[in-house]
Amino acid sequence: MDDVVISLFDSTSGRELVDAICDVYDEVFSAPPFFWRDDESDLHRDRLIGLFDDPSFGLAVAMEGDDLVGFAYGFTVPSDTQRWHRLVEQVDPEVAREWPGRTFMLFDYAVLAAHRGRGIGRRLHDVLLASRSEERATLTVQPTALETKRLYERWGWRTIGQIEGGPTAAAPLFDCYLRDSLDDLRESS
Repeated sequence: MDDVVISLFDSTSGRELVDAICDVYDEVFSAPPFFWRDDESDLHRDRLIGLFDDPSFGLAVAMEGDDLVGFAYGFTVPSDTQRWHRLVEQVDPEVAREWPGRTFMLFDYAVLAAHRGRGIGRRLHDVLLASRSEERATLTVQPTALETKRLYERWGWRTIGQIEGGPTAAAPLFDCYLRDSLDDLRESS
């Protein structure tokens, strides 16, 4: 029996986990196949702390005893987002259309290497997305993360193009994915 517990947190309760989340993030994303900037650890911490001010923030964590071994978090994409305009090639205008509460962005998601292959990542993914009220979800993945991209595709995500990372992003370019519906996850939870 797996002794990993998946729990949901909001921005208030999640603040106590900042250091543990940052430690996991640094360990996972500073290793190949990921692009790692010299200042990425600090940039990630700043991004995460800034997200706690967003009332739509949601967080799922995987704990094995007192140790955080994985996390997934995100927020609702604002209706005035410029996200879809940063795609390298244009997408269908219906894909790019936003309204309040339409899209959840799975912003960061990681499981320590020693804990992979046990279904922890899938459980984090499913628990967080099933807890959301949005119609659909989006995420980005570094193009070099081939294993990660294959997982997402098996889990119902589809590639819609590449998106520019911006000046403080973890990488200069990302593959952008969309999951058109979260209904199946809500129904199975």
